[in-house]
Amino acid sequence: MTPKGRIWGAVALVSLLAAGCGSGQPSAQPKPHNNVKTTKKAPMVASQNKSPRRTLKVIAFYDQTMAKVPPDPFYLLKAHPGLVDYVAPFWYEAAADGSIIAKPEGNAAAAAAADHLPLMPLVNNAGGTDAFLHSASTRTTLVNNLVQLIKNHHYAGLNIDFQQLQPADRQALTAFMTQLYHALPPHVALSMSVVPLTNLNGASSAYDYQALSPMVSAMVLMAYDRHGDGTPPGPVSPYPWVVQSVNRALNAGIPRQKLYLGIANYGYLWTDHSTHAQTIPLKVMYQHKYGKFVWNPTYKEAYDSYTVNGVPHVIWFVNDQGAVDRIKLAEKDHLGGVAFWRIGYEDAKWWNAVAAALNHQSVAAAMRPKVSPQHPLHHQPKKAHHH
Repeated sequence: MTPKGRIWGAVALVSLLAAGCGSGQPSAQPKPHNNVKTTKKAPMVASQNKSPRRTLKVIAFYDQTMAKVPPDPFYLLKAHPGLVDYVAPFWYEAAADGSIIAKPEGNAAAAAAADHLPLMPLVNNAGGTDAFLHSASTRTTLVNNLVQLIKNHHYAGLNIDFQQLQPADRQALTAFMTQLYHALPPHVALSMSVVPLTNLNGASSAYDYQALSPMVSAMVLMAYDRHGDGTPPGPVSPYPWVVQSVNRALNAGIPRQKLYLGIANYGYLWTDHSTHAQTIPLKVMYQHKYGKFVWNPTYKEAYDSYTVNGVPHVIWFVNDQGAVDRIKLAEKDHLGGVAFWRIGYEDAKWWNAVAAALNHQSVAAAMRPKVSPQHPLHHQPKKAHHH
C-alpha cells in the first residue's frame, strides 16, 4: 500500500469517529547466491505465549497514533495472548542520504514490553525516495545506521517497507538487502514487505523475489489496495487477485515458509464516482448508518452503496469474515504466516474471529469472557515509563 493511501492521522480518525462515518504454482526453494552466508538468519520465532497448535506466525503492523483512538489496540490484543509473534510499529524512515528519521513512538514500546511482545520496527522510505539505493555510499550509510539502531534498542527484528520504487531500482534494492542481511546480527529477524507481482514493467518489477528471499526471514505480500485512493471504486483485496498474487509469489521463487500474506482490516469510501477514496478503519465501518453491508462471495469482501443528499457513496472493506477467508488461504497454501495491516483499525469482533481462525484459543483465553463487539471497552492500560 502506498504511504498516501495508508497513512491515517489521529486527528482525521478522531473526526471520523465523532461523525459516525457517514458521515496485498509452488516452486522449489531457490539456490542461494554464491555470496550468501551459509549461516541462517534468525527464524521468525513466536512470542513467549505461542500455542503449539498454531502453524501460522503473525506480524501485526501498528501505528502509534491509534493509541489515541479508543479502544486501545493493545487492550484488544491482550484479550488473545500469544496470538501475535511480532509487533511492527512505524517508527523509522530512510532519508535520501541514508540517514534515519525517527517518528514518535507513542505507547507501543511500553505496551509491547509489558506483554513480552518482540518488536520488529518498520522502516519506510521517506516520501517514496529511492535516492539512497543508487549510491554504494548511501546504501552503506543506511545499513550502518540500521545496525546501530538494532544494537541500541535490542530489537528482535526489522521490517523493510520501501515503496513507490521504479523498475530501475531492482538491482540496487537487491544489493541493499544483501548488504543489510550480512551486516545484521544473526539473531535479528529481517522481514521485507513487497507489492504483488503484476508485469515486468510495473512497480512490482523493482522487487526481485527470488534474489531477495534468501536475505529475509519473512516476505510480506501486501495483497491489498487493488482499489483505493486514485482508482475507481472496487474491492480493496479481491480474493481471486489475492490467490493469483500468492501463486505468482511462490512461482517467482519465494519459499512457502517465508511468504506471509498481508491482510487488510480497513476499507475505502468513494463519493460521486470519484477516484478519490477515504481510508476507513474497520471499527468505523460498523458505525455506518446508511444501510446494511452486502457480502460479496466472489471478492470475499463487504460492500455497500447509498446516497446522501443526492450524492452517491460506495464502500468496500475487508471485514472479519474476509480476514478469516484469507487466513484459511494462507493455511491451505502452507504459508509461513500472515501480517495484519494494521492493529488499531480493528474491533473486538475482528480479533475474536481471527483468533479462532488461527486455532489459537488457549484454555485461559477460551475461559476469559470475550470483549463485547457491541461495547468495546475504552479502558487504557497503565502507562509505563519509557526511556
